[in-house]
Amino acid sequence: MFNRDELLSHLRPAVLVGAAVVASLILYLVLVEVIRAVYKPFRGFAAVADVQPVRYAVFGAAVAVIIVIRILRPRLLKLAPETDPKSVLARLQRAAVLTLVLGEVPGILGLGLFLVTGNNFDFYVLLFASLLLVFMYFPRRAAWEEGSPK
Repeated sequence: MFNRDELLSHLRPAVLVGAAVVASLILYLVLVEVIRAVYKPFRGFAAVADVQPVRYAVFGAAVAVIIVIRILRPRLLKLAPETDPKSVLARLQRAAVLTLVLGEVPGILGLGLFLVTGNNFDFYVLLFASLLLVFMYFPRRAAWEEGSPK
């Protein structure tokens, strides 16, 4: 359906964004482990009397991001029947980059929650959610060749 060079010129930046997101998530993990080792036992940088509302807000925001991705992605990929291939590739690239960046948000929220509360388990859960989102929506060449990424 697409010219190979055009496909790769649009796919490559999306893949680089995906790789950067994965690298940043790994960096967050390393940062958390370094902080835990240096400030043993780490109880967070902010003294919050009741952590539970903060946790609910962060996990709620992470769920909201996942819902936004599930709603927004099909709308970003919706095409008119007579759309030219170049527009299709631009739309695929835009949807991939936006989805990958939004997929990183739970990991960032988890890092923030860890820094506030010191609870590393919450960070790991949210980091896993981000890694799962990035894995699910990572741009794949075969899907792009079909014109509609899975």
